Amino acid sequence: MTIPPRPRARAAALGALALLTVPLAGCGTPSASPPPAAPVALRAQLAAAPRVCAQPVVIGHRGSPQAAPENTMASFEAALKGGADWLETDVQTTKDGVPILMHDSTVDRVTDGKGAVGDLTAAQIAGLRVTVGPGGPEPVPTLDQLLTRLAGTRTRLLMEIKWQRAEDVPRIARMAADSHADVVLYSFSADHLRQAHDAAPHLPLVLIQGVAIQDPPAGLPLDGLALDSGLATPARIDAERRAGRQVYVWTLDDEASWQLMSDRDAAGLITDVPAEARRWVDARCRAPHDAAPQARRSVR
Repeated sequence: MTIPPRPRARAAALGALALLTVPLAGCGTPSASPPPAAPVALRAQLAAAPRVCAQPVVIGHRGSPQAAPENTMASFEAALKGGADWLETDVQTTKDGVPILMHDSTVDRVTDGKGAVGDLTAAQIAGLRVTVGPGGPEPVPTLDQLLTRLAGTRTRLLMEIKWQRAEDVPRIARMAADSHADVVLYSFSADHLRQAHDAAPHLPLVLIQGVAIQDPPAGLPLDGLALDSGLATPARIDAERRAGRQVYVWTLDDEASWQLMSDRDAAGLITDVPAEARRWVDARCRAPHDAAPQARRSVR
């Protein structure tokens, strides 16, 4: 995860990504109608593969970008196969209002194309390929494609609403709420979170804070904060927990960082190497998954 600029305004095909998802007990997102039933194969796989350790949760940052091109279905598949508890992604909106998964406001860095996401149509984006990262070129997914793959499962999606046109924020939030996927809305922008909460009030909210951007959480019913590691001091994490908010720390890619934030009781490790982090957490588990308290609707 990088701080954005302020806006001017286990072996399956990608189509069977849902079969690789892993449950997080008690963390389903409520919805107006019941979610579709999980396939028999999915239920069998979930029962056969219990999670070893419950906390800190391992969150695959843009999937697993050191295993496949970031924010692609291949990257999300690699993160899940490696044991990530949650997925993290970034949502930008095309010129014609289609939410797609890309961190940057332009396609220049990660694809074979050029231009601002907001100046390109969904059809133009669909013609591009993500070329940065290991593995071959991959299509740019839409948000709907990922939500569809996760619907009816318990894999949690930490979905960053990037800097958007104001009218796009409620649409993104409603799409997440209607998807039957387990989604947490998070953003650097407190205003975006307020707009998203108005559109989808039952979805949990997490405010991201970095050294350069620290919107105050006043008035937001936050379930947690995602802090740059430099802000995640023992005193800050303790203060947030006493306020009823969990802390997720980014971006942690080595054992020293995982140890430090685990010692400080961070609730989650946001990492580019979720498979390595999963193995490290499980080897040093202090809270076995079966002993973990039932989670409420929040991101705890």
